[in-house]
Amino acid sequence: MKKLLNLKLLRFNPAAEQHGWNLRIGEAVDEWKKTRGYLKPIAGVTEIAADIGVPPDQLSIWVRIHTGKTLLGWRKELRIDVAKSLLLEFPDLPVSTVGLMVGIDDKSNFKRQFTEVVRLTPRQWRERHGV
Repeated sequence: MKKLLNLKLLRFNPAAEQHGWNLRIGEAVDEWKKTRGYLKPIAGVTEIAADIGVPPDQLSIWVRIHTGKTLLGWRKELRIDVAKSLLLEFPDLPVSTVGLMVGIDDKSNFKRQFTEVVRLTPRQWRERHGV
């Protein structure tokens, strides 16, 4: 009986509910990262949340709490981290193709986002690393 009472209290405890929400979102985001869902050419927060399977407002809050960034800003950094590796691993691959591979379909948009995060253009990144 005591165990049942504790479960009922846990169910109505806002702090416990907050922890459960946090855990569910975290597990969904971990899976999304593991499968590189951030590389999909999905436009906005609503589409990303649908892909992950969580409500957009909760996902945005979770990302802000855990990364200090907006969802789209965090996704951009994840994409650019992959792009940095691809640019070095495949030196003959055109920059526009690298952009497509990381979910950014416009070359100038990819170059702008890359430069915002890395403070170098993709070409400068390659040159700095001897590629």
